[in-house]
Amino acid sequence: MFGIFTRFGCIALSFVLLGAGCVSFGNSKQKPTTSGPAGFFLSTDQGESWKTISLLPTAQGVKSLSGVSVFTLWEDQNDPKALYWLSRDQGLLYSYDEGASWRQSVPPFNSGFVYSIAIHPKDNCTIYATNGRQIFKTTDCIRSWNEVYREGVTSRSIRWLAINPFSPHELYALENPGILLKSLDGGNSWQIAYNFNTSIERMVFDYNQVGLIYLATKEAGLYRSKDAGATWVNLKDKLQSYPGGLQYRRIYTYPTQGGQVYWISKYGVLFSKNGGEDWDAVSMITPPGSTAIYGFAVNPKNDKEMYYTSTIGVKSTFYRTIDGGKTWVTRKLPSGQIPVVMRVHPTNPSSLYLGFSLPPQ
Repeated sequence: MFGIFTRFGCIALSFVLLGAGCVSFGNSKQKPTTSGPAGFFLSTDQGESWKTISLLPTAQGVKSLSGVSVFTLWEDQNDPKALYWLSRDQGLLYSYDEGASWRQSVPPFNSGFVYSIAIHPKDNCTIYATNGRQIFKTTDCIRSWNEVYREGVTSRSIRWLAINPFSPHELYALENPGILLKSLDGGNSWQIAYNFNTSIERMVFDYNQVGLIYLATKEAGLYRSKDAGATWVNLKDKLQSYPGGLQYRRIYTYPTQGGQVYWISKYGVLFSKNGGEDWDAVSMITPPGSTAIYGFAVNPKNDKEMYYTSTIGVKSTFYRTIDGGKTWVTRKLPSGQIPVVMRVHPTNPSSLYLGFSLPPQ
C-alpha cells in the first residue's frame, strides 16, 4: 500500500461517495427544531444499536465532536480504517482507526466548510480539497496545504473535485452555475471542459469501467459520459418518467460491479445495472415522493442488503432490507438531528456508519 509506513495522514481515492448535498426543509420561515448530537455513530449489528464515534484527542484532553455537522464522508478504498469527515463549519477531520478517534487538519482546513476532496489513486499522500473559492493540494499527507487554483469570478463556486482513476494526472472541478473545469497536469493549469448550463452537484467515476462517469445536477437529472468526459448524454428522458426523478439527493456507484449505479432523487431510489440505459425503482415502504432520503447505503458484498433514512420535516427513521426491498424493518435513529451520510464497512458489512447534521440556520 502506497505510503502506509511513512504517512502522517494519507488515503487512496474512494470510489464511493458517502453522502453530500443540499438538505432542504421547504419554504417554512419557522426555525427547524431538532434534538440530540450531530457527528458520527457506529452500529455493529446492522442498525439495531448505535454508539457515538465523535471524539478528538487533543493535548488538553479528549474533545467531543457531537456538535459538528457532517457534510460528507470519504473512505479509503485501500485501507478501510481511514475515513475523512468533511464538515460544514469545522473543516476537515480524519481518522485512521475506523472512526474511533479523529484528527483535525492543519490550516486552511482546520475550520470552515469543506465541500470536496480528491485523492490521487497511486499516491495516497497527495490530496486536493476545496472550500468553495480555492483548491488546495497537499503532497505530504495533510502536514501542509498549497493553493493551486483560485476562482476570481464571484458568481462561481467550486462544489466538487474528482480524479480520473485510470489517468491520475487528470483532475476535475465542478463549478456552479454548471461549469466543468479540467486540469491535465495535476492542478497546475486549467481549462473549461464543458458547460452544462444548470446547477451541478456531484461527479463520480465508475472504478470498474474505463471512461464511465456520472454527473449529477440539482434538478435536471443525471448526465453520463463513456469517454472520460469528452462527450455527455443527458439521461433525463429515462428518469423523468418517475415523478421527482430529476431532483438529486444522492448518487452511489456499486464498488464491485461495473455499470451498476443508484440514483436517489425526490422520487425515491432508482438503480441501473447497465450504466443508466435502463432504470428500475427499489420497492420501498415509504411512497414515492413522500420523504427525503439523504442517508443511503448498499452492502458491497450483497446488493440485496440496502439501508436508507427517511426524513419528513425534521423527523427521521431508519430502514433496512436484506431481500432487495421485498420486506423492510424500521428502527429508531440514535439522534434527532438530520441523518445525511451512511456507509457500510467494505470488509465487515455488519458495521454501519451514520452521520448527522444540524439543520441549516
